[in-house]
Amino acid sequence: MKKYFSIVFILLISSVYAGELYNDFGYGKVVFTGQDLTIEVEVATTAEQRSRGLMYRDSLGQEKGMLFVFNHALIQRVWMINTLISLDIVFISTQGKIVSIIKSLQPCVKKPCEIYNSTEKAKYMLEINAGMIDNKGIAVGQMLKIEERVRRSTSLDISE
Repeated sequence: MKKYFSIVFILLISSVYAGELYNDFGYGKVVFTGQDLTIEVEVATTAEQRSRGLMYRDSLGQEKGMLFVFNHALIQRVWMINTLISLDIVFISTQGKIVSIIKSLQPCVKKPCEIYNSTEKAKYMLEINAGMIDNKGIAVGQMLKIEERVRRSTSLDISE
């Protein structure tokens, strides 16, 4: 019986810790102008948040995603280490224009993992479910409006 309680306690502490890992992300919306599409996003603004990203998540809800905000508009790089779900990637300029996309990146749970680059300089990177670029008609040249907040005032669940 003592062993059972120890296991339950460890699982409880682990789940609380895992939940806390994602509590510090900001939240916001990415609105595709001229289209009836709004994606609710968690926002990664720090180096630690950007390196953690969507690692270890086993799902991502419909029209949900993660927005990475970089300090400068540069050629941005992404890899799928410890990412458990397939993703489409949208790179966005400082002005809110889609400048590059990468479709259907597959999970990578064992190094070495391939590194993917944007084809143009980008200030933002949006990760969404694989297939969404084609299903929603997202294309290079489209304009977006980004509404972000640094800290959450309410919980946003981007899982399914």
